[in-house]
Amino acid sequence: MDLTASPLRHVEAIPLAHEHAFTMRRLAWWTLAITAVMGALYFLVGFPPAFDGYYAKMYFHAIGLGIAALAAYLVVEAFDLEAYEPALDFPVRYRAFMSVVFGALGGLVYLNRDVFASLPDLGVLFLIVAFVLALDVAAALLVELIVLPRKKAGVYDSRSHSIVDYVGRLIPFRPVDRAAYAGQGSSYWLVVVSIASVCVAMLIGFINLAVRAFGPSIFGGYMSWLGLDVAGFEGATLDPHSHMIALAIVGLMVAVVMVRFGVFDGTSVLRRNVARAGGWIAIVGIVLTTLVLGAAAFVNFAPPTVFTSGPNDINGLASDDLIMTVVFVGAMVVAAAALMSRQAWRNGLRLTILGSWVAMVAITVLMGFYIELNQVQFTGSLAANDASFAAAHPMTGIFLMVVLSLALLLVDFFGVAGRARRIVVAIGAIGLIAAAVGTTFWTFIDPSTSGTPFALYIGGIAICYLAVLVASVAVRPANILEAGHSTP
Repeated sequence: MDLTASPLRHVEAIPLAHEHAFTMRRLAWWTLAITAVMGALYFLVGFPPAFDGYYAKMYFHAIGLGIAALAAYLVVEAFDLEAYEPALDFPVRYRAFMSVVFGALGGLVYLNRDVFASLPDLGVLFLIVAFVLALDVAAALLVELIVLPRKKAGVYDSRSHSIVDYVGRLIPFRPVDRAAYAGQGSSYWLVVVSIASVCVAMLIGFINLAVRAFGPSIFGGYMSWLGLDVAGFEGATLDPHSHMIALAIVGLMVAVVMVRFGVFDGTSVLRRNVARAGGWIAIVGIVLTTLVLGAAAFVNFAPPTVFTSGPNDINGLASDDLIMTVVFVGAMVVAAAALMSRQAWRNGLRLTILGSWVAMVAITVLMGFYIELNQVQFTGSLAANDASFAAAHPMTGIFLMVVLSLALLLVDFFGVAGRARRIVVAIGAIGLIAAAVGTTFWTFIDPSTSGTPFALYIGGIAICYLAVLVASVAVRPANILEAGHSTP
């Protein structure tokens, strides 16, 4: 080394890219394994069939943080963010994984009431650390995505001398900066608005947790202005938080699939137009969902019921449900574009991913709307059926299908092939079908917890989480499912 060289030259010699101690593949399989185990514990030790109650809600975040981290990994990979990640930053991949670890530790405390009673502060502390890390990941991804087109175009100015400069360089003021966004397609804008929605939803979640943990505190006057007591405020902020995050992650999945499945590739103009339309429909859905549910959380806005009928207009569709459905419509249009390729029909893994989207729509939208439009029966003689659906549809119709889809997408991203791929697809497809059929039969045929439909519902969930666990093994650097042969 030339000791006479200037310090500046040594600084310039520092690599501009991270040399990661842990590969994305390793972090992905660890996260998949943790998420699968936490999901299994939820049903083996915890709170089947629903997740009502403070303990269950807090524990479920241990699964949700795993889902969020898996989505973050996929966004980083699909949009090649690490090639442009600032070298001095602590990598997003590590922050995402740390949130999963702290979330799992906190979740284990909430898994049992006796354990929580002996360690009440520890569980909350672990989860708060996990939530802060998750919000940090979402904010970092949002910033990196906003400046990504300018970095690729070589016009991004990273110099800043104050917080004003820092915020200012996020906004493309100059014409040359704005020109960098001209070629960005619907997949890019969908991932941007989805992550922005996640950030808003997480802030709502922090407010909800603060009130639960510390009482009204600084929010007392605000709650009085809204005309809500503590319980009312907690209820008003809880559903927007969970629904916004779930829909935003669906948006992220759609954007990743648009990139990974190459829906804009090839010579078919029709396929590209269908995919583009689906992306923009999903974007509109995410934006409207964020505005409406954000208003519900922050100003206690009550979305009106539409298409009412029956005594006292008891039947009808909640308008916020209709707005959230726009995201699912966009997902279905993108799925249709993906299936316009003959190659897609020969790919069992990708068919299972799209099948999880269809199941999500069937359970959440079709079944949900049918029940809302027939509330006379489902608040009367079919009240038990309504209770079963209320317990099952968020578990299978949203969270289970999302985690299964994310796990299979990671298997696809890491190029898992051969027997390992076939095993993951077989288990995932069986779990998908069993969970969807079980949810349907438990809702409409036998709402008891002692019959075959409930067993099929629980069994389908268990098989899906088994698929997630097997996916973690499949994406390991040394894949034991291939008889000792490593996956590249």
